[in-house]
Amino acid sequence: MEKQPRVRRTRTAAIMLAAVAAAGTVATIAAMPAGPAPADAPATQFSAARGVELLEQLGPDPRTPGSAAHARARAQLVAELDALGWETEVHESVGAFDEDPAAVSMATVANVVATLPGTDPTGTVILAAHYDSVPGSPGAADDGLGIAVALESARALTAGAAPRNDVMVLLTDAEEPGLLGAEAFVHDRAEQLGPAVLVNLEARGAGGSPASVRLTEPNGMLLDLLAHTPRPVVDSFSDALFALLPNDTDLTRFAAGGIAGFDTAITGAGAYYHSPLDDLEHLSAASLQEMGAGTLAFARVAAGADLTRLPDGGADVVTSLPLGLLRVPEGLELPLAALTVLLALAAVARARRRREVGLPRVALGAATAAASLPIVATAAVGLWQAALAVDPAQASAVVREPYLPLLYQVGVVALALGPILGARAVLRPVMPDGELGLGALVTLALAGLGLALALPGAAFVLVVAVLPAAVAALIGAGLPARARAVVLGLGLLPAAVMFFPAVVGMFDVGLGTGGPLAAVFVAVVALLALPLADAAGLVRPEREAPSRRRVLVPAALLAVAVVATAAGLVANGEGRTDPRQEMLSYSLDADSGEAMWTSWSPSGSAWSEQLLPSPSSDLADQPWLGGGAIANGPATAADLPAPEVAVVSDRDTGTHRELVLEVTSARGAPAIGLWVAAGSADVVSATVQGRDLPTVAPGPASDGDGGPWDFGFLLRGVQQTRVTLVLDGRAPEAELRVVDLTHELEVVPGFEGPPHGRVLVTPNVYVYRTVQL
Repeated sequence: MEKQPRVRRTRTAAIMLAAVAAAGTVATIAAMPAGPAPADAPATQFSAARGVELLEQLGPDPRTPGSAAHARARAQLVAELDALGWETEVHESVGAFDEDPAAVSMATVANVVATLPGTDPTGTVILAAHYDSVPGSPGAADDGLGIAVALESARALTAGAAPRNDVMVLLTDAEEPGLLGAEAFVHDRAEQLGPAVLVNLEARGAGGSPASVRLTEPNGMLLDLLAHTPRPVVDSFSDALFALLPNDTDLTRFAAGGIAGFDTAITGAGAYYHSPLDDLEHLSAASLQEMGAGTLAFARVAAGADLTRLPDGGADVVTSLPLGLLRVPEGLELPLAALTVLLALAAVARARRRREVGLPRVALGAATAAASLPIVATAAVGLWQAALAVDPAQASAVVREPYLPLLYQVGVVALALGPILGARAVLRPVMPDGELGLGALVTLALAGLGLALALPGAAFVLVVAVLPAAVAALIGAGLPARARAVVLGLGLLPAAVMFFPAVVGMFDVGLGTGGPLAAVFVAVVALLALPLADAAGLVRPEREAPSRRRVLVPAALLAVAVVATAAGLVANGEGRTDPRQEMLSYSLDADSGEAMWTSWSPSGSAWSEQLLPSPSSDLADQPWLGGGAIANGPATAADLPAPEVAVVSDRDTGTHRELVLEVTSARGAPAIGLWVAAGSADVVSATVQGRDLPTVAPGPASDGDGGPWDFGFLLRGVQQTRVTLVLDGRAPEAELRVVDLTHELEVVPGFEGPPHGRVLVTPNVYVYRTVQL
């Protein structure tokens, strides 16, 4: 006789499932930025409208170091802070990102530093942002957003009561080429600062909700302060994830200097990042308001705190809930993960004792759930890659995102739900009693334990979601159907209110990076919801559902994914969005007269393919490009003068050769570089613009083919620099390659720019020559 399902369907379960979904939706809406405050808002409040007015005064021109727009912006910022009555100065220095002696990024920097003295300071509260932008971009979001937040917060602080602690606005220079202004500030002043807490204001997009990530350790007092801000978004998962990504911010330099703090950033509308469309028209005023209100609240509470307690704050793991932050000491993450596994296994054992499930079928359910998570992540990657294969030019040049991602996001959600419900439908005949839900609970509990062991911090959000569901499964196994549905619904509630907003947050990160995680988050909630869905009758028993009807919902979800992807291709089609992006640079060898186009991110359009017929070449003779394979193609040679090298002195010390050089850009470029071919000389020591740089330890000479390059730098912000090189005496002749850099491709003969409806992202013009000394 066919076994009948023991899961009792009840209308209460459907009501609870709807209530949980509604709670998750409300939590998602509540996490979205509120409307911007008007320009006539009270003086002590943050106003996005006033912040936008500040950005309008900076103008639309890119603020690349050494440019006229860069200098004008600095003067404007100094004037704004002076007008507030803050003690304002310009910190001039030389910053260097010198982890690789063969590719040192440098800049002469001018950081804007303004201080509001406290009445009885225990330390300094720092509001940090950077005022430079990448070539070709107005930088309204990156980092005009941070500038507006810092200055409007400074104005509101000035309008209120005098703070206890000193408050500093630090607007760093040359962040884009390597966090150089922050490095110089830490190099020169960190030791003099005393106790300090810093919020670094950033953007990797033009919209979305700001989130606080990458808290320095110990983070206990930082979390105490953030808990007093409106709607804080802090999650140890994001912190752990960020540590795995190649992205960096000024916080890296500040933390290295012993300054406690965290990043606050927006990542939505990422297609506008580092592009000519990062302008005021596309910047979300609501995002500006949200970040500004939170930053101002943080500054006020930190300005009244005892900052000498910063080192004693302890270290917590944390996640955000609608009512505030949920945090525990980081030492409890692993025990809580282990407890969750025990509770999940106890729930299985209790259901087995009540003869509600069979252990082999629970094991099959666990294996199915374990397989579904990588499947949904792979499906999310596949959806976006398939869309790119059809139309690669729809992706932005820097973060490879479409302007209109919503339809693709719908497709990802459908693909995340499809395998879960498809597995439920297929397995229903062999496991009708809820074994899949219990097996999934065990799998997710084990996943939390594995994360706690492998990537501390990343597990907490999963544990917080799964632990209540495990408790509910354990308690519910002995209750009547209606009471059981209520308990299961309550156990599912934490997962919904955390993961619904988290899905939106991951989509803000982007389809390529965040899409797979968003799909996994959707799958986690779906797996935890299976027992309640069974009880609600959303998955019908085998005896009531013919096989062709069992697959109806999964098939419909697959159809939704296909239709959504097709609609996304139409919505993001040529001419239907903001201008598409092209990334292009130009290099001229002044010795040979040969020139080429290069691009790290060719769009795949007919225009870029015509200019860049070689999709992947190793241009080791141009080390400023960073090495590796890069798309390129021949270009018309421009009549541009090469940088000049003058020998100031050439001294033989008996064991070494000391060269003092003046390198000058004959075309007035604000960036100059020099590389020494490893096969011609070993650089024992080097000083550039007064800054000592690391070198590679001398070794056997290479074959002299122009590479690799054991020493080199690119210095921004100057048209001339003095370089002192001490060379190993075994190589009396040195082969140098000098280069300068501008950003106006119009100097190339016959170049008319990209076709109508397209814009150029981060354009560069390199002119170089080889010098034998």
